[in-house]
Amino acid sequence: PGQIDISESGKQAMAEMWLMYYQLIQERREAPREDMISALIAAEVTRDDGAADRLRDSEIAGFATLLGGAGAETVTKLVGGAIATFARHPEQWQQLLGDRSLIPAAVDELLRYDAPVQYNVRRSTREVTLHGVTIPAGAPVFLLGASANRDPDAWTAPDTFDINRDRTEAQNLGFGYGIHSCLGAALARMEALIALDKLLDLMPRYDVQWESCRRVSMQNVAGYSHVPVRILA
Repeated sequence: PGQIDISESGKQAMAEMWLMYYQLIQERREAPREDMISALIAAEVTRDDGAADRLRDSEIAGFATLLGGAGAETVTKLVGGAIATFARHPEQWQQLLGDRSLIPAAVDELLRYDAPVQYNVRRSTREVTLHGVTIPAGAPVFLLGASANRDPDAWTAPDTFDINRDRTEAQNLGFGYGIHSCLGAALARMEALIALDKLLDLMPRYDVQWESCRRVSMQNVAGYSHVPVRILA
């Protein structure tokens, strides 16, 4: 908390990750496979000047680094948060044990109630006035999806965790919306569904060791880095 700039160890980790992907790109150029890196190597893009071109290795490595971090951080925080949230609502954990068809609804409610991504930042393209406040052109704008997911004008009892709630009441913004929806939403849902199903098998009854829980301190991801549990017989 309070750290603004990236740490030296963080810079080193980012550089090593970028180099790992860069090496993988060289391997796929030699022997393409049916994977994302090979598809990006083969892709043709239109540059700002209208010229058709292939992606540079540095561009592919940067994109892979972005996706790798985005996918790893968010889903792990969603699963860790799920364990903590269900520990506070054990009766709903028991509902999932009795009816696993409720798992997709549970994932949706977790995304609404305590999403790993609390906000996104965009930049205004023109001056606009909203709710009596004028946002100048070119200004950074924080879009608080987590706040919208707790909007009492949109949701009934928005601060209550309820896997049985009417999900048609409003738009769940846990994965963004429209053209700004999360690229990995389908994969993240699948991972979360599998994780909850396996956790129900592993620990049908459990206690969280709250004194040992640790939350992350990150710029754009919220949640726990450690959620130790005691599995009950």
